[in-house]
Order: sequence, then C-alpha cells, then structure tokens
Amino acid sequence: MGLYAVVLLAFTSSFAGAGQPAGPVTLGGAGAPAAPTSELRPGPAVRQPEPVKNPYAGDPQAIAQGQKLYQAFNCVGCHFGGGGGIGPPLMDRDWIYGGEPANIFQSIAQGRPNGMPAFGIMLPDDQIWILAAYVQSLSESGASSSPP
Repeated sequence: MGLYAVVLLAFTSSFAGAGQPAGPVTLGGAGAPAAPTSELRPGPAVRQPEPVKNPYAGDPQAIAQGQKLYQAFNCVGCHFGGGGGIGPPLMDRDWIYGGEPANIFQSIAQGRPNGMPAFGIMLPDDQIWILAAYVQSLSESGASSSPP
C-alpha cells in the first residue's frame, strides 16, 4: 500500500501545473491582462418573449374538433372526461407542467415522464393546437363552475 502511494504521488506530481498558464491570463493574446472581476458588470436585462397564443383558443368549432380528437386518441382513458384518473385532472388550473398554451402544446406533442405519451409523431401541429384548445376549455369551464 505504501509503495502504491509513493508511485501515485510521483505520477501526479509530474503533471502538477500541466495545462495551467505560466503567467497572468490575457485576452486575445495581445499581452493585455484580463479584466479583474471587480470591473465586470451585468449585461442588459433580458426581454421576456411574448406568450405563445393558441390560434384556436376560444373557437367553438375547433374546440368541438378537439373533443373528437380527445376521444379518438383515448385521452379519456387516463384523464376521463377531464376530471382525472390515471392521468392528472384537466378541469382545474393546477397543472404539473403549466396550463399556458405553450405548456399544453408541449405536453401533448412531446409527452411527459411517467405516462403521458408523445402525440407529436402522430398529429400535425394544427391538430395539437386544436386538441390543446379543447383541453384548455376544460380547465376554463371547470374553474368557472367551481365555488370560490
């Protein structure tokens, strides 16, 4: 064990400083020293993107078509009529991955861990948006009919 430690120490000592710069770090190789961190300032504020809007939100025909897709793809099997079952309920506004249109679209298209299959390989984007409009209408009707 002692010989192993001596060999290991000798081996690692031969690499000490390998890959480390010999002097101060410079930018661009022109010999100018790097700026001290005390002189660094944060960049400008990042502008938040506009929320993604579902092009079919509130459209009664699209929502009716979304209900047909909901039944055809057996969403009812896990979410029942929206009240939940194996899958989480859709009639409230407390959604695990967010209830914004972009979140709903992503959940349908890409699926979610532990059960939600990805339908993006079977459905074109416009049908996913239509299905999302129906799903979102469930939470809006469920939220408006529940007592405060």
